[in-house]
Amino acid sequence: MLSGNPGTWAIRTLATLVMATALVTVSAWPRNDSDATRHVVVNFTATDGHYKSFQGVDGGPLPLFDHEFPPDAPAFLRWQPANATLGYRAARIDLIRTHDSLGAGDIDARFGRLDATPSARSADDIFPDMTADASSPASYHFGPTDRLIASIVDLGADVIFRLGRSAGAQPDPPDPTQYAAIARHIVMHYNAGWANGFHYGIKYWEVWNEPDLLKIFWSGTPAQFYALYDQVARAVKEADPTAQIGGPALSESWQAGPYREGFLDYVRSHALPLDFFSWHHYSTDANDPFDFVRIGNDIRQVLDRANFTKTQSFVDEWNYGLVGRDLEATAMQRAAFVTSATLYMQSAPIDRSTLYRGDNIFGAKGDSPDKVGQALILLGTMLDTPLRLRSTAGEQDGFALQAGRSADGRTVQVLISNYQMPEFDRGPRPEGDVKHIPFLGDLRLFPRRNVRYANQSGYDAAIENLPAGDYLIKRYRISEAADFRLERAERQHTPVRIRSDLAAPGIEFVVVSRAD
Repeated sequence: MLSGNPGTWAIRTLATLVMATALVTVSAWPRNDSDATRHVVVNFTATDGHYKSFQGVDGGPLPLFDHEFPPDAPAFLRWQPANATLGYRAARIDLIRTHDSLGAGDIDARFGRLDATPSARSADDIFPDMTADASSPASYHFGPTDRLIASIVDLGADVIFRLGRSAGAQPDPPDPTQYAAIARHIVMHYNAGWANGFHYGIKYWEVWNEPDLLKIFWSGTPAQFYALYDQVARAVKEADPTAQIGGPALSESWQAGPYREGFLDYVRSHALPLDFFSWHHYSTDANDPFDFVRIGNDIRQVLDRANFTKTQSFVDEWNYGLVGRDLEATAMQRAAFVTSATLYMQSAPIDRSTLYRGDNIFGAKGDSPDKVGQALILLGTMLDTPLRLRSTAGEQDGFALQAGRSADGRTVQVLISNYQMPEFDRGPRPEGDVKHIPFLGDLRLFPRRNVRYANQSGYDAAIENLPAGDYLIKRYRISEAADFRLERAERQHTPVRIRSDLAAPGIEFVVVSRAD
């Protein structure tokens, strides 16, 4: 991934870049009244709830490896030794899922099966010998996981502790009784001080990962998975009644079947706790940021129909597509996708999210974010203006606009993302929605939309009902040519109007603040 401009991203700059840039008084930028411009009205006096934080990622901030990963490894595993702490703080990362920490956070992973993760990583497992006594502190190897969790807690972020194994481990089902006993003691270690442990109050505990994905993580039957969830969920609640338990971290979350409806039926009929329902989505061979709204709506309806109206919906692994031409996308294309998707989620019935992943987008020292990292910093900065302002944006095709105002009413921030799906990703797939993966099976893909683009060369946004007066306006940009660059600064007397050309993929961030 691209590294941005390291000189621009010093520690103090990461923390204060948006608000600390000196004002440059210039004339208003050229008016763009082209038919290709998006015209939007933002209403300062009409709020639409609070801006929800979706500043979650998979992957802790500390280095995952102490050396470069082999160059012939799959692209998504080519992580560099990196400490992303500075970047995580700048982006206000507030939720981190432990999955795919490759040893740390894993109960009993035996790596090497897929020739993607070094077998030596198995030495970082929590419970190396599954025949050992689960009640004895001597049976546990907490060191690597202690360091992982401490790095998350030090950030002030919440933890989703995935109880299971990372990618590349064996997929066979564990003994549910032994696994439940181990899970109980892991919760006790981190929340009740057991075995020289801690009192972190880790809130979220997730059972397994993607049991529905082509026997990559789970080779057992749905009934065996139900039995595992049954015992582990009860054990977690016994160890800490305040803990939130959830799963099953579905891969094909939009697809009805035994790991969705069947799982919910079992949980309901056995009176098991399900505080959150977790699901995943990579927009493979579609790269449509509106996918998450479509799936999120469907998941909410499924939960409500099954009488899980209080169960939260977590999309705790998501990103751009993963195969074929998806891998050709530039970092800027991915950044605009992530930004548009996150802004769309604001109006969706989704409670928490974690982007996969965050530890490889902020550079080796956490101070040189690539385009995606820069986008996450902007998304986090929107939390400074938590009152969402109603607007006429309403698009679903990739263009997204979110506006918010500060609690004191003196500042308005507007985040605009202009994204377009590649032409070859639009409309029904010529060969259907099933992709065959050699040696594994058939992967079902989420049906694509037929999207046509127009009025997407720029934006023209009027902010109505601002209190009369003078305002300072700063406009920042992330594009193929700009790394979070201040484009313009000016003064305007009400009414305030912001407008500019903005080619896709591009991201614009506008800060409007009282001048007095």
